[in-house]
Amino acid sequence: MLHKYRLKKPIHAEQFDGSKEIAEKYGLKKFGWKGFIKVPNSKKRFRLDAPMIIEAGDWLIENGKAEVDVLSDEDFRRTYERCD
Repeated sequence: MLHKYRLKKPIHAEQFDGSKEIAEKYGLKKFGWKGFIKVPNSKKRFRLDAPMIIEAGDWLIENGKAEVDVLSDEDFRRTYERCD
């Protein structure tokens, strides 16, 4: 029988708001009129399967391997539940 489960492991995530401060923190560079792209050799390493263009509202999730994953707001809210 199929059941629903919630991830139990706490994660560190920050919602990208398009601000200059968060862009600098994650090594993102403005791309087009509403997106940002990952800059090679930035302070943070992004997972290879993370999307190239990051927009305001996307979530930046840091894992234990010093990598950053990117999820859309819809996918993030479907996958994680706030626990603090």
